[in-house]
Amino acid sequence: MTFLRRHSSVTLRTTTTPLSLLLRRRLRNFSATPESGKLDVPECVSLLQHLGDTRALNPGRSLHSVVVKAGLDREVFVQNNVMRFYSLCGDLASARFLFDEMRERSLVSWTGMISSYVSNGRYELALRLYALMCRTGVRPNEFGFPVALKACRLARDFTMGMLIHAQLLKCGFESDGFCSTSVLGLYIERGDLRTSRMMFDSIPLGERSEALWNTLLDNYVQNNYIEEAIQLFYQMMQCDVQPNHLTYAILAKLATDTLDVGLARLFHGQIVKVGLENDVIVGGAVVDSYSKLGFLDDALGIFQNLEEKDNVVCCTLLAGFHQSGDAEEGLNCYISFLAEGNKPDIYTLASVFSLCSNVNSAALGKQLHCSLVKYGFKLDSFLGSAIIEMYGGMGMVSEAYKCFLDVNSRNEICFSVMISNLVHNHYCQMALDLFYEVKSRGLAPNHSMISAILRLCGDLQLLKEGRSIHCHVVKNVGDDDYRMYLENALIDMYAKCGAIDYAKLVFGEMQMHNEFSWTVLMSGCNEVGWYQETLRMFCDLVCTSTSVKPSQFTLVNVLQACTQTEALVTGKQIHGYILKVGFESHLFIRSALINMYSAFKSGIQDAFIVFSSMTKRDLVSWSTMITACTQNGHYDQALKLFSEFLILPEYLVDDSILSSCLSACAGLSALELGILFHACIIRTGFMSHVHVASSTIDMYSKCGSLENACKVFDEMECHNLVSYTTMVSGYARHGQGREAFALFNKMKKAGLQPDAITFVGVLNACSHAGLVKEGWLVFESLRNQYNSEKTVSHYACMVDLLGRAELLDEAENLINEVPSNWRPLLWKTLLNTCSKHGNVETANKIALRLSKLEPNRPLNYLLLSNIYASASLWEDVAEFRGRLKEVNPRRQPGSSWVQVAQ
Repeated sequence: MTFLRRHSSVTLRTTTTPLSLLLRRRLRNFSATPESGKLDVPECVSLLQHLGDTRALNPGRSLHSVVVKAGLDREVFVQNNVMRFYSLCGDLASARFLFDEMRERSLVSWTGMISSYVSNGRYELALRLYALMCRTGVRPNEFGFPVALKACRLARDFTMGMLIHAQLLKCGFESDGFCSTSVLGLYIERGDLRTSRMMFDSIPLGERSEALWNTLLDNYVQNNYIEEAIQLFYQMMQCDVQPNHLTYAILAKLATDTLDVGLARLFHGQIVKVGLENDVIVGGAVVDSYSKLGFLDDALGIFQNLEEKDNVVCCTLLAGFHQSGDAEEGLNCYISFLAEGNKPDIYTLASVFSLCSNVNSAALGKQLHCSLVKYGFKLDSFLGSAIIEMYGGMGMVSEAYKCFLDVNSRNEICFSVMISNLVHNHYCQMALDLFYEVKSRGLAPNHSMISAILRLCGDLQLLKEGRSIHCHVVKNVGDDDYRMYLENALIDMYAKCGAIDYAKLVFGEMQMHNEFSWTVLMSGCNEVGWYQETLRMFCDLVCTSTSVKPSQFTLVNVLQACTQTEALVTGKQIHGYILKVGFESHLFIRSALINMYSAFKSGIQDAFIVFSSMTKRDLVSWSTMITACTQNGHYDQALKLFSEFLILPEYLVDDSILSSCLSACAGLSALELGILFHACIIRTGFMSHVHVASSTIDMYSKCGSLENACKVFDEMECHNLVSYTTMVSGYARHGQGREAFALFNKMKKAGLQPDAITFVGVLNACSHAGLVKEGWLVFESLRNQYNSEKTVSHYACMVDLLGRAELLDEAENLINEVPSNWRPLLWKTLLNTCSKHGNVETANKIALRLSKLEPNRPLNYLLLSNIYASASLWEDVAEFRGRLKEVNPRRQPGSSWVQVAQ
């Protein structure tokens, strides 16, 4: 319970008090005249207690020397207090030396020394001393047993603890409140809730202290035993045990952990009933509960009514405002806190810096930065990190770096925050330089820093640097809780760099995996086109892993792999798995399913079923479905969906939907509707989006309005490869090859490198315009100038160009160059060209070749039959129609009847 722990801490100040003045005077008097300055025991003990509480080691040593000179060190009571003083100051060696030199040790002496070890975290020494005490015949009392049990609990030495418990029972202290609470705490720490409850129930009702009730109640809350905690509270009320402020603070935490608003309000009502709502601890716990549950108005109301507002409660409320994103209200709360005369501590200021980053106010951030001087705080690593985070979150990297340089004694956390902000704001080289500086200073890079640098290496594909950091991780990071976190970051880095083999190696060497490990590796496989590997990994995850289950993000990657591998059956099986595990309600899963089904012509109906079954749809799901209809040629359905989308008041149209609707208009050759969409795009300001403008150009060119397409292209503020390619294809579609070729050259001069689609458009333009020479130049430049692989589409364009120019030998030679599996398509391309030009002789030769390559393909016979029909060679038509019946008896040629007047 962080809130309670912070409230229980006490800040010690070394101020000038009457006791300290008395100490100086008495030491001075004793040094001058020992007889007149003689100390008595009460005065000596009072001074020792004061010096111990203020951790004043050197003055205490001076007083100790005075005690020895005055002969008071022979008093056991004084010796115990001197020993206590040294233990409070952390000087356990001096305390133990005094203990060992004592001629007579009382039970208080033994207990005090054991308690000193426990207070300073030396639990093993405490238990050794306890064992020595027992061997010397000294019996522990009601104060000694709790100290020893506390040492066992903190050292997790439960065997020794159970022995001490047995000794406690033998001595008859089981009914003592302190002892029973300590025993209960031991078994709670052991995780033995059943024994803890049995012990609690065995204690007589009248002997159960409030501390005992609170200990068991807190135990239930910490271990998420909600029903038992509530029942214990009601039992407490029935037994007329009055809950104190700690009880209600525990109950407030119970409501927070269970996210039960009703329970929070129930406990709040009980707190109001007993009049503790304005208590700083109870009220602060309720503020914490309401803040974390999202009821900030209630939390703020309670905070404002507190009798005393401290920084712990203020921090709690500010964290709630930060979590909810209501930074302005959080800053107003901080201003009110200051107006009441409260002084912020470093934790409150750190929370305020986070809020300031959320409102993105540079002026306010600088004012808060300057307030450090006003409140007397030095710019240490903690505050410096908070300010760097604030400036970095607002994109003010130069201010963040200045603050970083001003920080005194920068530690690895400060470096980590600065590096993370540099990576976030794309100052990559500075981030790398700082990382190397961390290593040169001998500081150990923490996990956040390493993760940020690995993310940078992945984004920039710095494989060499990433491997170097991998070596650091292997060498310096142990098998702690963060190892898997860093291994996942390594997989992500290697995947982004395209080094999937390294990513798989890291994955294979991991001792444990979580869902992120699987997801990031699958995503990397998809990025490099290893879709089959993604599907194989998914099978391994589902069939072999018992501890890790696929997440929603994992399934999205698997559905993408199904799309790319045309594995519709596998996609349907994964859809069934999604229904089985209950992920079908997630919107992005539904969108991924729609996208997967729409990739198959036979799956568009399934995509529409998924879309129709969605009770709630977001912008992405609408956009995905409209795009799916457009890509599958269902243009009317796409526009119908768009009209339904427009009725919804909660969504605004986006660029993706507009582009899909323009494509639908192009598919329908609906020029008037396309003009309406163009007007809508201008009105909504989407013409500045290059891909929307490119879709508008494509729509106009496909609807026959090349003039409007050129106008849109010329009015674009900036062009990219897509807009140039779209315009080139538009020129080609309208037979304006020279204009297309000129635009292609203009694009190259602009520094844009054409891709495969651009080359298809240019070659088509050359084909339609009969630009054979220019076509050859473009075709040869694919490999020679741009080092790009020629695809079957490029060869088909070139064959069409040569066929139109009646350069049939060159076309035939070109076809013979390509792989055998491409040749049927290219021969058909040439056959179509011959059909348009009525070249029957060449068509016949091509048909013979095709009949050998694809003897059972009906379309080949149909094409040749049509060529003979256009040349009025009816006997040949009849022959090939007969062959068509043999190959495909179900397909009958179409025929028309015209009645002619007799």
